[in-house]
Amino acid sequence: MPNEENKTIRCFLAVEIPNELKDKIASLAKELDIKGIKLVEPENIHVTLKFLGDVKEDKINNIKERLRTVNFSNFNIKLHGVGVFPNENYIKVVWVGCESKELYILAKKINEALASEFKREEFTAHATIARVKQKVELHDFLEKHKNDSFGEFVCTNFVLKQSELSREGPKYTTLASFQFSVLGHEF
Repeated sequence: MPNEENKTIRCFLAVEIPNELKDKIASLAKELDIKGIKLVEPENIHVTLKFLGDVKEDKINNIKERLRTVNFSNFNIKLHGVGVFPNENYIKVVWVGCESKELYILAKKINEALASEFKREEFTAHATIARVKQKVELHDFLEKHKNDSFGEFVCTNFVLKQSELSREGPKYTTLASFQFSVLGHEF
């Protein structure tokens, strides 16, 4: 019988994007529906604040407690432009950009709250729309959409998500939501 203490949950922290903006982004992503590229399902499009990886189940409550200390006010996020990681000559990820200095500050506060448990990471504000499995040429796509605007929304919370991987793609489940402007309030 497996030891329950060793059970892990793959998880990350994210800002969810409203459905109407996800739909706009998904329409754009359809242009990338070519061999070698796996599109992110529209319902899974989000802004990752911090990837935690495999976390022991018994540490989840401690993580939630630390995240409850992150104090923040609502702020706007503008979804604008497209880009790739790591670079145009070796594409692994295609993304839509997120413009918001407050988003960077929030990521920094999350890194600080979890510093004793997880290594600090450099944050790059983006929403992944596709993963690239083989060499592809996307110069024209990137040039065409580099200044596209997908809308703006008010960020009122961030979430702790569980990610379960499968052949069909990842399935995300919200484990906790942390509301802004209300210190220590979890929904």
